Amino acid sequence: MKNISLFLLLLIGTFAYTQTGSMTIYNFSTQSVSYNLIGTNDNSYPIDCQPIVEGNSATSLAPASTVVYSQYNTSHLVTPAINQWAVISEAIGIPSQIYNVSAGVTVPPVIATPTSWQSVRLNFSNGEMIHLARDCGYVDSHHGVFSGTTASGITATWNYLGNNVVVFIN
Repeated sequence: MKNISLFLLLLIGTFAYTQTGSMTIYNFSTQSVSYNLIGTNDNSYPIDCQPIVEGNSATSLAPASTVVYSQYNTSHLVTPAINQWAVISEAIGIPSQIYNVSAGVTVPPVIATPTSWQSVRLNFSNGEMIHLARDCGYVDSHHGVFSGTTASGITATWNYLGNNVVVFIN
């Protein structure tokens, strides 16, 4: 019984700070890019999609660079960092708030676990912007805008690799 209890504690601890899938951004363009990332609940109705988790890159991703966000709670440990996440969660009975993960305030599992990446808004140093997103609440149907091009010819694509999202900027 003691071994089972220890195993369950380990299992709970493992899932406590996880979310579904990572977000990888490859910037092969000639422009630096800052961005806004949003995760939403995959199993909610498209009207509310709560919880909604939103964060912004603290600095720009340079040309010929890559970043991987595996969790909200470790997003401050990569470059460019996302130091805080604004959460809208009243529909699930949790007051909305800002979680400053760089200060140790973690996004709780009740918010992180049911969410996955829904949107990325790319803001380029030349002033152009591309917004890529899946429709919230419909992660399995793959409805949304998964590619875009700017007037100067920068392209971006949203790709699924299992539960992971990979964004290529060219």
